[in-house]
Amino acid sequence: MKTLAQRVKYAREQRGWTQSQLAVAAGLSQGTIGNIESGARQARGSLPQIAEALGVEHKWLSLGMGNPWKTRELPVAYLVGTPGSNVQAISRVRLRLHGGSPQVSIDTDDADTSPIALSKVWLEARQLDARRLLAMRVALAGMEPSLIEGDTIIISLVHTDPQDGSVYAVNYEGELVFRRLVRDGGLWWMYADNPDQARFPRKTFDERALLIGRVVHKLTDHI
Repeated sequence: MKTLAQRVKYAREQRGWTQSQLAVAAGLSQGTIGNIESGARQARGSLPQIAEALGVEHKWLSLGMGNPWKTRELPVAYLVGTPGSNVQAISRVRLRLHGGSPQVSIDTDDADTSPIALSKVWLEARQLDARRLLAMRVALAGMEPSLIEGDTIIISLVHTDPQDGSVYAVNYEGELVFRRLVRDGGLWWMYADNPDQARFPRKTFDERALLIGRVVHKLTDHI
């Protein structure tokens, strides 16, 4: 979605609202919303209240960057307390995508309930907030040999801005994939580390892809 008009209309329709309903929620006139969606008016000064009403990130609504939906702290159920004064434990989860929607559901991984323990010193050194981290097992082959099936990865939901060379969990047309973002020729590309490039070709990072979060750590049994 390249234009402000497209983003406002998309987020409104995801809410199931009419233009009038959005106008009431944002404290604006229906005509203002209609003008924004038609492209006749930018109304940049009204974007903060529109973003708040829709529950989307202002940066995404204004510039089209990052994840649309506000990143909330993980529910307490996904944090397993502090087994020691210097350790933060995070439970394993599964990510569930919803068709063409950018929304992501977080479910407990019932197949493996053992938490991942991370040093608070390690977290602080990397400026990571445990409330915005999740742990999950890799079940896809696209990033082999960097990420192998069965590896556990830690994903930061805060980091949804592209960073050259980093690996991200991506909602690509409703499918969860892990890809490395590379800036090349003025464009962002999604690369699979798997050497079988015929099976896992590079793809442009465009409106079909939404960054869920950056992979900031992995645990593996593969030597």
